[in-house]
Amino acid sequence: MPKSQMWKLKSGTIVEEELAIHSFILDTDDEIIQKHFSNADLEEIIDTPGPIIPELFDEVAEYLSQFSGKTNLTDIREIMNKSDTRFDKNYVRDLYHDLDYIRFALYAIIREIESGQLRGNNFESWYNCHVWHAVIDQGLGDLKGIAVIRTSIATTLRKNAHRTLTNRRKLGRRGDWILRSVGNGERDEYGAGEAGKQWADQFWTKFLKEVGLKLPKILKDMLMKLMRKAEWDPVNCAKIQTFGIIHAGEYFIVSGLIMMTIYMDRPCGFVYRVQRGEIMEIPDSDEKFPSVLEILATVLRIKISKYD
Repeated sequence: MPKSQMWKLKSGTIVEEELAIHSFILDTDDEIIQKHFSNADLEEIIDTPGPIIPELFDEVAEYLSQFSGKTNLTDIREIMNKSDTRFDKNYVRDLYHDLDYIRFALYAIIREIESGQLRGNNFESWYNCHVWHAVIDQGLGDLKGIAVIRTSIATTLRKNAHRTLTNRRKLGRRGDWILRSVGNGERDEYGAGEAGKQWADQFWTKFLKEVGLKLPKILKDMLMKLMRKAEWDPVNCAKIQTFGIIHAGEYFIVSGLIMMTIYMDRPCGFVYRVQRGEIMEIPDSDEKFPSVLEILATVLRIKISKYD
């Protein structure tokens, strides 16, 4: 790597030389990495512009706001079921999918709160079917030409770049799901998800593995493939990012589901920057209901970024 192309901060610090970063993946929330940079350097690394996470469309934000602060499930059902032609005779999927998704996801969560099942000890497959399908899959469901798959094509290509006929074909790292374009041509990948049934706390081994190593490596492979397709053009590559979603049940040994987003870009030099979102919670009671609104908004913002 030419030193002239490395990421040089205002202080003169060269990021690539300061720390033996694993695969040049820099997690700005990792305390070990933070200790290797001054406060000013770390602030510059975090604040260096990257791809923008878009805001929700006004119509979608307005619909979500109707549920803000609501904790009575009967009142929430009343809002959902009030007459609205956008959901019946005037429904057009390309126009109102996101509104329909919000209503669908909220209805699914309300039913699970009412049943009390979210407070139980469920299998990971149960969470995927009853919660995450409604919250994640349905939110991304209108991305044309994109499907959810099990193994990463980008990672598979990298691992098999020098494979000979006598060697077995290596599979990519398996996330719980991969967001990938479909078709007969070259298939691009934009994001991945990891699910876990139970995490005792945010320092537990699986959490660290998924957030700190496994998922970021998957996202890096995806990002490199997209940037290679853009012929490493600086202007176009500056607009590209990949995303990850980690979700699990029984967080902090209490009943409850959590979700966290991870974004990866390559702001400068050869460094792949990871930035984590806040930990968000799927409500398991009516008092916690408003917490799901930020999760739905986050899923929709991720989807909009793929359009951009």
